[in-house]
Amino acid sequence: MSLWHELADLRKKKAELELQLHSLEEKEKNLREHARILEEKLAIQELEKNLKAKHESVEQLESKIKELESRLGQTKPETYTIERETKPEFGTPRYLFHNKETEH
Repeated sequence: MSLWHELADLRKKKAELELQLHSLEEKEKNLREHARILEEKLAIQELEKNLKAKHESVEQLESKIKELESRLGQTKPETYTIERETKPEFGTPRYLFHNKETEH
């Protein structure tokens, strides 16, 4: 084989390898972009899941508050008066609590 033929074959082989390398680099770039897109989709999916759970938690708390407010509205709050004992024993003042509803 002459040197010219060998040189032409080497250049042809080099061009083929460069083309393969460029093709693989392009494929790698596309795969990286696809992977980033999938990661973003997963992150969004996780956020949606967390958001749904948080909505359910808030709804449960709102329901509980409504129930408690309803129960509170059905009962009459007790009213107390506080009196300081006029003659404390041993010099320590005492306070007396009286329920206005039960004392008539």
